[in-house]
Amino acid sequence: MSTSGSLLDKALASAGGKGEFERKHRQYSESLAYLDENMSELLKIYNNQWVAVFNSTIVAHAPTYGELANKIEQKGLPIEEIVIKFLTDRKVMTLF
Repeated sequence: MSTSGSLLDKALASAGGKGEFERKHRQYSESLAYLDENMSELLKIYNNQWVAVFNSTIVAHAPTYGELANKIEQKGLPIEEIVIKFLTDRKVMTLF
C-alpha cells in the first residue's frame, strides 16, 4: 500500500493547493534568478550584508541575520517565501 500520494496531497494542501505551491515555487525561483543575474550590482550596494529578496525585489538588508529576520517580521512578509542570502565579494568556503 503506497502512502506517497496521500502524503503529497497533504503537503500540497498545507501549501494552499497545487496551484499555490506552483506560484510560490515560481516566485522563489525568480527571486533566486534575480540575485544571480544582478549579483555584481548588488555587491556594490550590499557587500557584507544579509539581503532578503521577495518577488525579485530586495525587501530588507542588514549586517546580521537576526536583524534581517526582525526587519522581515516587522514588515509582515512571509519568511518561508523569501530568498535570504549573505552577499560578500570575499571568497567563502561553505561546508555541508
